[in-house]
This record gives sequence, structure tokens and C-alpha cells, in this order.
Amino acid sequence: MFVRVLHGDNEEALFNIQCRVQLLLEGIKRTCHCESEEIELADENGQVKNLLENRYCYASDILSERETFILLAVSRPAGTTDAVFTPLLIDEDIVNSKFLAKLGNWGESKSSSSRTKSKRHNRKSVVIQSTSLHDGKPSPPQPSKNKSTATTPKKRAGKS
Repeated sequence: MFVRVLHGDNEEALFNIQCRVQLLLEGIKRTCHCESEEIELADENGQVKNLLENRYCYASDILSERETFILLAVSRPAGTTDAVFTPLLIDEDIVNSKFLAKLGNWGESKSSSSRTKSKRHNRKSVVIQSTSLHDGKPSPPQPSKNKSTATTPKKRAGKS
């Protein structure tokens, strides 16, 4: 059971999802050369997979085999619970305005489904950042005004 992760300048890597999420994330960090960053995955439509909240679950319970994912860097500004997602893929065909808009609506889709799955509601803001090419290199992240409030579930329901 493998998934494909897109990253960098149109690079991709295959990963086995028959392991715990924590091990998968460590393997992705090593392979994609982002050891110092907190990472997350989103599908090609911009739906964040919320792996960081499910580190001790099996990746195969959360991700579907043969699916393609976009690698995201996650940062949290000091003193806030805001999650800032920055796509680590330089490909305008995939990381386009539609993808970024869906990534920005992540909090809204999670809040509606989490009310039925979780009794605890933690409020988080989600901010997305896009990377643009400048002389062939990604430009430094710029603050985004696209914020949405999210309720993050503590536990993911099993696949149906």
C-alpha cells in the first residue's frame, strides 16, 4: 500500500502507508529534505489530511492507497494556535488558486464534521501561504489574509 507525495520542483516520492503516521511523517521529512519543519499532507483538491492530530494511528486508516498528496509545511506563529500551511510543491498546475482556496476552507469543512465526531472543540485559525518563483527559487512566505476558524477533531472516525 503506497501513496505518492509531490514536493519541491515537480519531484515525487512513494511511501508505504502500512505504518503509524508518526513514522510516515519522519520518512517523508527525511526523503523530502525538510527535517527541521513540521509537515502535513493535502490531497490534490487541497483537503488537509490532519495527520499531525493522528500521529499514533495507522496511516492506512487515514490515507487511501495509490492516492497523490501535496507536501505542506506547517508553522505556528509564536503566541497563537494558528496553523500556517505553505505548499512545498512548485507546480502551478496543481498549486493554483483553486487548490489554495480549498486549503483555506479546510477549517470550515473540519468544523462541520467534527461536531458530530468529537465532544471537545479546540478553536484554531488556518492560514495558507503560496510560494511563487523568483529567479527560479521560491520566494519567502508572505503573510496571508485568508484565515478561517477551525475546530480540529481529536480523534478520526474509521473509514467506511
